[in-house]
Amino acid sequence: MSERPAQARREAAHQDVEQHRERLRELDSDIIRLIGLRLREDRRLQRARRAAGRASTDLARENAVLRGYLDALGPSGAQLALLLIGMARSPDPASGGQDERPSPEL
Repeated sequence: MSERPAQARREAAHQDVEQHRERLRELDSDIIRLIGLRLREDRRLQRARRAAGRASTDLARENAVLRGYLDALGPSGAQLALLLIGMARSPDPASGGQDERPSPEL
């Protein structure tokens, strides 16, 4: 029996693995970019709510987001939503760790 067919199958399988890895790298890059966009937009919303004299968070809306992630992705999706919500509440690392809230007027 020849080793060639087995070697060819291994090489094809290796190429297939590399193609999947590359696609996952692309998807991870897209996900990271989209999370960054979501965080910036959420922080803008928080600033707008504060400027309107409202609380920076809307718990009913956060619960709706949680339900949406739960319905779409199951319990792990709800955990992901909690992470995203928590990240948006944290200071923006791009601002040097400073909270983006405007300083109170004196």
